[in-house]
Amino acid sequence: MSAAPFKTGLVVADLERAMRDLRAALGLEWTPVQRSELTLALADGSRESVELGFAYSTGPGPYLELLEAQPAGYYVARPGQELHHVGFWADDLEAASLELVARGMRLEAAGVRDGHTPAIFAFHVSPHGLRVELVDSRMRPGFEGWLRGGELEL
Repeated sequence: MSAAPFKTGLVVADLERAMRDLRAALGLEWTPVQRSELTLALADGSRESVELGFAYSTGPGPYLELLEAQPAGYYVARPGQELHHVGFWADDLEAASLELVARGMRLEAAGVRDGHTPAIFAFHVSPHGLRVELVDSRMRPGFEGWLRGGELEL
C-alpha cells in the first residue's frame, strides 16, 4: 500500500451540479463523467451490481473523486456521511487487503472480475469509521492516462 492517499471520494446526490459548484467555488477542473458497470462482493457474502457515475478533479493530486449517489446499496447517499473513502494504491491488492484485515480494518466490499475478488479495488473500514479503498496499482497507468484526457478502462 502506498504511504499517502492519492484521492478522497465523496458521494454526491447530483454529480453534474457538484462538479459545477466545486469548479465555481474552488476552481477545480474535472475529467468527463465516467460510467462503469461494477460488481461488488459485500461483507455479508452478497453481490451487488451498479452502474456508477464518477469524475475526478484534474491537476496535481491528491485527487477529489465525486461518486454519483445510488438510490440504494453500497453507494447510497447517507446524510452526514458524504465522505466515502480515501484511496491508496496497492502493489499486491490481495495481500494489502489481508494486511488491513489483520490490523483491524474489516473488509466491507471489493470489486469482482472473472469470479475473483478482490479485483481492481477493496474497501475496508476502521473501527473509527474511516473507509479506505485499496486500488490495484496495475490500474495506475490507465488511470493517469485518463486524467490526461484518455479513456478509462476498468
